[in-house]
Amino acid sequence: MPPTVLALLADRHDGRPVLTVRGELDVGTAPALRTWLRAATRNGSRSAVVDLSAVTFMAVAALHVLRDEHERLAKGGHRLTIVTQNPQLLALFELAAVGRGLVVVPARPPELVPRLPVPGGDELPPAVS
Repeated sequence: MPPTVLALLADRHDGRPVLTVRGELDVGTAPALRTWLRAATRNGSRSAVVDLSAVTFMAVAALHVLRDEHERLAKGGHRLTIVTQNPQLLALFELAAVGRGLVVVPARPPELVPRLPVPGGDELPPAVS
């Protein structure tokens, strides 16, 4: 399976965009992740959720993207929430000491479970494959 980054929907409950990622986050896909996060957070002006539950590999380049976006959001009083139970990713977050400020949860809260997009809702960047 080729690595993919998919933007599925913007949560309508509290306005936070949700990015679901599957496959590999590597040097080739990290720029797409950065672009999507910047657009989805409106350049750091609102919180976002990144669901890494289906990620099979994450390179340090993607970790830097997540850390950088987390730091941008924190400056404005917002946050980046990461969803994963993958032991390798959890170990990577811990080793890089990113997890101290970054919120990492094992599952999406019920209000962030994917729903069909609402016509005329927030515009999200297109999926990248």
